[in-house]
Amino acid sequence: MKNSWWMRSLCIIFLGWLLATTSFAAEEKITVRDFTLYNNGQNIPLTATLHLDYQLTDYLRDSLLNGGTLTHEVRFNLVWHNDWWFNKSEKFASIISELKYHSLSRHYQVVRKDTGEHWNFSNLASALNHLGSLENYKLPPLPTNVYQANTSLFMEATLSPKEPDSLPLGLSNLFSEDHSLVSQGVLWALTP
Repeated sequence: MKNSWWMRSLCIIFLGWLLATTSFAAEEKITVRDFTLYNNGQNIPLTATLHLDYQLTDYLRDSLLNGGTLTHEVRFNLVWHNDWWFNKSEKFASIISELKYHSLSRHYQVVRKDTGEHWNFSNLASALNHLGSLENYKLPPLPTNVYQANTSLFMEATLSPKEPDSLPLGLSNLFSEDHSLVSQGVLWALTP
């Protein structure tokens, strides 16, 4: 009788410890806070608004503070749904940015590769907030056959360490694990 009471007590203590340690641990990920597509009711290219939140891993944070560059990509794919076979997916648009830390000036820099624009921030939270905000981005014109089938627009964001230019493409991946963060995907049905 005494042994079962002790076993129950130990199980309750263990479960309490397990819940306490897992519920307070920060999850390393990219979260989509808001994603909106609109075209103002006209037959013009779609406009996207996007807001992301980041929980960096220690590896990514240390890499950034030690002179590494983080590459951020927001991908838009067109997906044609098929009931009988595999869905067809095609790259539609992509926005690539880089995040760097300059130790001498103690500033974080965000550089958008497609426009060449850059911004400086005094702290990492502000830099990540800017990196994860996309306001009124005009997507390319949709193909003419997009409304003739069951089609959706799929959006996904990634944040990963940039591979050094001195190594051949993909060589660093052979010797290290993948430290990329990937957001959950968002699928937006395209209807006329």
